[in-house]
Amino acid sequence: MGFDRVIAGREVADYADFLVPHLNPAARVLDLGCGDGSLSVGLAPLAGHVVGVDAEEEFADAVAYAAEQGIDNVEFVLGDVYALGFADGSFDACLCHSVLEALGQPAEALAQIRRVLRPGGLLAVASVEYDGLIIGGPGAELTRRFYQIRQQLWLQTGSADPYLGRRLRGLLNAAGFADVVASSKYICYGTETAVRSFGLGRAADCRDEWYAGMAMRHGLATRDDLDAMEQAWRVWSAAPDAYAAFAWCRALGRKQRA
Repeated sequence: MGFDRVIAGREVADYADFLVPHLNPAARVLDLGCGDGSLSVGLAPLAGHVVGVDAEEEFADAVAYAAEQGIDNVEFVLGDVYALGFADGSFDACLCHSVLEALGQPAEALAQIRRVLRPGGLLAVASVEYDGLIIGGPGAELTRRFYQIRQQLWLQTGSADPYLGRRLRGLLNAAGFADVVASSKYICYGTETAVRSFGLGRAADCRDEWYAGMAMRHGLATRDDLDAMEQAWRVWSAAPDAYAAFAWCRALGRKQRA
């Protein structure tokens, strides 16, 4: 898959729309937990400079794409969310999408973000809320079970909190951010292309080393169960009545001025 298709599947207009109105051509933006770098690249035309930071180097394709397209105001670095290698007040804004729910100490990460923001700088955080999951179409029992297993794995292994989204407002207030505003948005998969991509992605997860291996190890599914779910997702991906949507909780907060 070309990186332009990766960006199209994770557009700033969907995932960072609550931050976009607060950006300007001079803004320095930190994309913390940038993953594949698609949002960092998407934010580049809206800001002065964007720095994508992640603990794992998954952004090689984004680096190559930016070079090919002549996007010279985005860079990527490896970094630790608990010990960001930037001076105090380095950024005007920070996007932290799909990160806090995967951290054991989200409050410590928020303290680091607050440190590297300038006074008056803005933090935009977003986390999925699993109680807001909607799945329609064929094989609902199996496709829903797929996510029930994922929730149990997150909880049993401590790898993520599927319900942290509802706590974002409280976390930002407790971390000392001001003018905190929380909201929610559904990200939907309701076109032929989106449904196919989403469904085939979940089918592949049924053979993913972490998901499949951990599900069997924790006694949540057998190999036959996983095979059945994989087939259900493949059928779902081609169904004209298939639909999925996820609730994302978001919050904005500002670092108080001195």
